[in-house]
Amino acid sequence: MGEIYVSKVAELRKNRNLTQRQLADLVGVDPSTVRNWERDRGGIETFAKIAKLCQVLNCDINELFDAQQVE
Repeated sequence: MGEIYVSKVAELRKNRNLTQRQLADLVGVDPSTVRNWERDRGGIETFAKIAKLCQVLNCDINELFDAQQVE
């Protein structure tokens, strides 16, 4: 049987006293993306797979990629 992932984005956002728009601006996404994350749509399973990948590789998420600035 597969796993079911439940988003905790809304809980964490509220605990940090952020609105959906504020979080979206900080992350660099549209507020609708944050709404989708909070409703278990659009990426939660991907987040869970990335977390599992980090666990298996015993690494931090920042080790998975290099963020480069583009102009």
